[in-house]
Amino acid sequence: MIIFTLIKNKLKYMNFFNSKVLLFISILSISCSENELNERLLAKASGTPGELFVVMDSTQWHGDLGRAVKNTLISSVPGLPNEEPHFRVHYIEPTKFNSVLERVTNILFVATLDSKTKGGVAVRNKITKNYIEEHPDKFMISQSDVYAKGQSVLYLFGSTQEELTKNISINEKVIRNFFNNAEKKRLEEALYKTQEKIGISKTLLNTHGLHMRIPNGYRIEENVPGFIWIRSPGTANESIDKNILITYKPYTSETAFNKKEIIAWRDEFTKEKVFENPENIDSYMETDTINVPVDYNSVKLGGNFAKEIRGIWKTHNLGIGGPYISYVVLDNDSKQIFYLDGFIVSPSKPKRESIRQLETILSTFRTKNQMEVSEQKASN
Repeated sequence: MIIFTLIKNKLKYMNFFNSKVLLFISILSISCSENELNERLLAKASGTPGELFVVMDSTQWHGDLGRAVKNTLISSVPGLPNEEPHFRVHYIEPTKFNSVLERVTNILFVATLDSKTKGGVAVRNKITKNYIEEHPDKFMISQSDVYAKGQSVLYLFGSTQEELTKNISINEKVIRNFFNNAEKKRLEEALYKTQEKIGISKTLLNTHGLHMRIPNGYRIEENVPGFIWIRSPGTANESIDKNILITYKPYTSETAFNKKEIIAWRDEFTKEKVFENPENIDSYMETDTINVPVDYNSVKLGGNFAKEIRGIWKTHNLGIGGPYISYVVLDNDSKQIFYLDGFIVSPSKPKRESIRQLETILSTFRTKNQMEVSEQKASN
């Protein structure tokens, strides 16, 4: 009887010990995967491309501060034949910002300490008054996946409306770039979600000495030494003709990056290679520098110094045209200068998102040496 009691007590102790161990392991597992679990619990952000929601006090929205926000977000995209805003903006009164609106892809919160209205207090609580007071040297912070997965949120804040209005006006491009980059990141994920044209990428690398990711739906229209034309002629559902032109030459002088030199180079090879009507030699493509100003900026493309040009192309005598975006990129290793050009044919249709798509594809440019270095790092 005594032996039976001892065995029973020992088994009871072992069961208790095992249950504690299992509980500890369970708690540890839950703790380690909490971030992963929270990420899975977030609903996917939703919205149409280029859509942006602004949450700020209604009085400020209709005043100078609101005008600064609108000028930043609703100003026209350069290089398009018709005016199209950078973003399609929706204003939301802070007290009406609900669980449905929390799931949108792009959100901008704007708040100042001197706003005493109910809406002003509500939007300020999204940032916290203490943070604004403790960071007088800042006016902007950004976050991802705040309310939904794949979401981009920007907070603009200041002590007074005048102070924040000034900061927004000075940093218009920075604010736009935050949301532009978020849009391009989503677009890149969507473009390459389906099968890529790996064969075209290999041709670019092996024949022309550069890397670029080409989405499904594109084909090689022409491929000769020193030049390649890649095209997506459109479908029954999307009749937008999207094109990528690539050419290159030895780098000899910094003047190759001058705006006039770049336009002259573009006109030189498009006159020879791109015809609206191959049977009419006078129907070649040329750059329109009169009707729409050419936008010209210094940028980084794949980590390389580049010049970006946006403008309008036209046919010499057929009255057809459209927007283009171009990059002139220096490859220090090969001492080559690359011209990357994306243009569309889309009569009577909005063109902002098509140009954004071409911009996204062109931004995947890498030099041959960059690709070799990446492969070496991956193999080590």
